[in-house]
Amino acid sequence: MVDAGQMSSAVAAGLDPNKSYGIWWFNRRRTRRTQVAEVGTNGERTYKKKGRHVQRSKEEWIAVPAPDSGIPREWVDTARDALKDNRVPSSAGRRVWELSGGIAKCSECDRNMMIHSVLAKRAKGRRFYYRCRTRNRDGAEACSHRKCHRADQVEPRVWDLISGLLKQPERLKAGLEEMIEQERAGLRGDPDQEAKTWLEKLSEVDQERRGYLRLAARGRLTDEELDEALAELEATRETAEKELRSIRARREVLEALERDRDALLESYATMTPTALDTLSPEERHHVYKMLRLTVEVSPDGSLDVTGVLGDSFVSENQDKGIVLAHYQVDLPSPRSVVALHERVTVLDQVAQGEVFTPCPGGFVLQSPTPA
Repeated sequence: MVDAGQMSSAVAAGLDPNKSYGIWWFNRRRTRRTQVAEVGTNGERTYKKKGRHVQRSKEEWIAVPAPDSGIPREWVDTARDALKDNRVPSSAGRRVWELSGGIAKCSECDRNMMIHSVLAKRAKGRRFYYRCRTRNRDGAEACSHRKCHRADQVEPRVWDLISGLLKQPERLKAGLEEMIEQERAGLRGDPDQEAKTWLEKLSEVDQERRGYLRLAARGRLTDEELDEALAELEATRETAEKELRSIRARREVLEALERDRDALLESYATMTPTALDTLSPEERHHVYKMLRLTVEVSPDGSLDVTGVLGDSFVSENQDKGIVLAHYQVDLPSPRSVVALHERVTVLDQVAQGEVFTPCPGGFVLQSPTPA
């Protein structure tokens, strides 16, 4: 390792030849961190750190001697065999949370709500709540949302709304088709030709890189010139790979839309009302993910339920005395996304205490906690 440049001669000389050492490798990868800006659903810009890791070649690794712990190897192997099938216990509290995974959000800080359970003696069992993650982690100064919301009260209210939408297959199908057409129209130009162009660019980068390395090996390029040339090629490579990922993501979104359309219309929209009401929590959670549902929970218990809706349905019906829940979301990521159109008549389908408030392009359902 000294000859390979992975350990200094001074470190090697200081090792006791009568002892055993292990090796821990330092400098195995290069990390580059950048700050990226994201716009939340409330329109406010937030900044996050994003890291990118690149594996270094083995010649760049640095060997760090680790003294022998003195524990026999047989003991270690036996302990590993005993623990290999262990799994981290779930924090879900032995239940399926229908609004977990980014569906339920705090209306005050826009962070995901966390799940929480307590042992209630009066209830003779556990009670389950959604609570603000920011306040729980950073304290009362970080977020004013102090209330914990009972899961057995919030989840049925959301399902009452969504199951009503699934019972309108004609309207649901029209919305799905419209959303697919919008996404297909977003594929500008010829994606296949564009992908071919960027693949050719990657091939050119590889050829140029090999050429620069040959020139450097012959002494025709200094180290500074080589580093500058390789940095430019790396920037070009990153751009090409980013564009290819973008093309691939748009295709995957369109394919996911088509799959989700078929799944919703075949599996859920054709169910009888009784069958819909008996869906398991896992199936309800799956439906919410397919619909890209977001439920903002307010401190007073009101809910803002939003999904992906089409603009045409809003414009067609906004003057007919029908209240609409509408929210349009861009599709930058390759997740399963479904267009959803909801029609709710005020007298028949709005529960007592529910109100609708305007938002850009439509309305958002607000359902306060029942007394």
